[in-house]
Amino acid sequence: MTEMLEIDGSYGESGGQIVRTSLTLSALMGTPISIRNIRAGRSPSGLKPQHLAAAKAVRSICRGTLVGAEAGSTELSYAPRAIYGGKYTFNIGTAGSTILLAQTILPLLFAASKKSTVIIRGGTDVPKAPGYDYFERVFIPALSLFGLKATSMLKRAGHFPSGGGEIILETEPGNPKPVSYWPRESRIRAVISISGLPLGIAMREKKVLLNNKIEEIYIRERDANDPGNALLLYRGLVGSEVLGKRGLRAEEVANIAIDSLKKEGDAEIDHHLADQLLVYAALAGKTSFKTSQVSKHTETNMHIIEKFLGKSFSVDGNTIRVE
Repeated sequence: MTEMLEIDGSYGESGGQIVRTSLTLSALMGTPISIRNIRAGRSPSGLKPQHLAAAKAVRSICRGTLVGAEAGSTELSYAPRAIYGGKYTFNIGTAGSTILLAQTILPLLFAASKKSTVIIRGGTDVPKAPGYDYFERVFIPALSLFGLKATSMLKRAGHFPSGGGEIILETEPGNPKPVSYWPRESRIRAVISISGLPLGIAMREKKVLLNNKIEEIYIRERDANDPGNALLLYRGLVGSEVLGKRGLRAEEVANIAIDSLKKEGDAEIDHHLADQLLVYAALAGKTSFKTSQVSKHTETNMHIIEKFLGKSFSVDGNTIRVE
């Protein structure tokens, strides 16, 4: 039996990404893991519903033994078995991010021997997580460059506090291939999504974008349990996403998104996407990309990946390479 790998959940950025990446690679590599000090730097520490849902989803797809999967737990162990593609439904039960759960299990679905269809219920556009529009228009197209085939559909939006959103994923088996070219785009597109709020909010955001010469703008009105507003700006694989919230004027939402996109500079992929693609790049090998900044979140994720795969990354300025 493979020796159990010890993971320190307090390392670096110390967030839930350590749990998600560890579970993903444990299942892919067939490596039993023990994670301690989970989210030690957060208040409260320990597992939250979205982390539990991710852990249980990995166990559903890969079977095996999962211990410590309880709310607030600061220790978790998992011993995986084989990966099984097929049809699954996962319900987070809160506004926890459906997108983060999807990103946890997608590498497993690609490694399965048959096509999969997965329904995930929870939050689709919530703080501290990628939103659905970013997932659909930036993240999934990036996966296609690795030769991976996935599609997504939004059935219902889910916002804080109750969630209630639903996304559907469909995947085909495939192994990530090295990426030698990242297409760049100069044209900026915008997606404004709004649920249970006056359409005038979207129109005010649109006016700011038009005044900044952003003309390709899509407005989506969505059903949801709770009111919500999300604005995505993207040019190719460089995106910027802002959630509206009480007290933040529509004009501020648009201007924050514009400023955030400008800060990405001449990056091939934005700094959030750089973090999200690390597992695929490490598995593919011979891949490099230039991002706008190598965040602490990304550094932590690289550290966790290298515990499973050995030395994988080199960093030169804002360029990350996998040999």
